[in-house]
Amino acid sequence: MEDSLQPPKRLTSKAKKILRTQSHSLSPVVWVGKEGVDKVINEVKRQLKDRGLIKVKIRRAALERDSRENIAKKLALEGDAEVVSLVGHVITLFRPREGWKKYTTKKTKKPKYVKEFEKLKFAKKFKGS
Repeated sequence: MEDSLQPPKRLTSKAKKILRTQSHSLSPVVWVGKEGVDKVINEVKRQLKDRGLIKVKIRRAALERDSRENIAKKLALEGDAEVVSLVGHVITLFRPREGWKKYTTKKTKKPKYVKEFEKLKFAKKFKGS
């Protein structure tokens, strides 16, 4: 497997879990058929731009040329998205509409967290009295 086919990992496992639960009610909006990934890349980009979270269905004819893992990686790389899940022949892709900054999380520093908590704690006290 080439490293150039590896899209950057930006979502935490917790974020992926939340997105998987949101995607249960979605139905596939793009189908990859015998003509392969190249024919649907523009549609995947458009759907990701409009919706953010989409499902892509892979037909059996597409699997004769490429594996489902490779198809998912190509779509994620071309669409600047991340693969949330790959179950059976359905790929769930996610790209936020407002940008990746919100989803690339780093651990917060404890003192900052404590200060924010204290502000909330005192704000509640004063609102109640």
